[in-house]
Amino acid sequence: MKKLARYFFQGILMLLPVVLTIYIVVVVFQFTDSILGRYFIALGINIPGLGLLTTVSIIMLVGLLGNWFLSRRMFGYIDQAFGSVPLVKVIYNIIKDAMNTLVRKRSSFGKVVMIKFPGDDEIKILGFITTEDLESFGLSDHVAVYVLQSMQWAGFTLLVPKSRVEYLNVTPEKALQFIVSAGITGNKPSKDKSE
Repeated sequence: MKKLARYFFQGILMLLPVVLTIYIVVVVFQFTDSILGRYFIALGINIPGLGLLTTVSIIMLVGLLGNWFLSRRMFGYIDQAFGSVPLVKVIYNIIKDAMNTLVRKRSSFGKVVMIKFPGDDEIKILGFITTEDLESFGLSDHVAVYVLQSMQWAGFTLLVPKSRVEYLNVTPEKALQFIVSAGITGNKPSKDKSE
């Protein structure tokens, strides 16, 4: 009976990542497809994926138009309008900065660091350098370290003296994987460092 229970739980552990990944992909596909897909269904056209294809095409068209001078001016006005409304300005700027960080080649999470836990030098905290210039806060000898919480995408920013920050030779992707999974994954060494 114990063997059967062990096989059962082993099967769950093997199937769960696959099933959850497929489920998330299907849900995201259905949601994205439904954005414009419902209008095609109203016209009597029911082709799965057509709504997604149309949505992607519109986004690409906006990106193409963004390269033209007149469109840049129009997006500049939209940017200015969103940037002038008090509460909307904060939300808009955070989202815009986050998106710009993801699009840029140099990520704000480009450097992985380890800092000592306050009060106990034996306990370490992993984090990411988000900015090394804190002169505007009068802290030229500090850096901003973002500490991500495990099993979620929340976190907090610490302003840490540069002398207490230890830079690690770890890729941000591996560190993110390690932190988000609470240390379950991302801690195995690469088979080939050249890869």
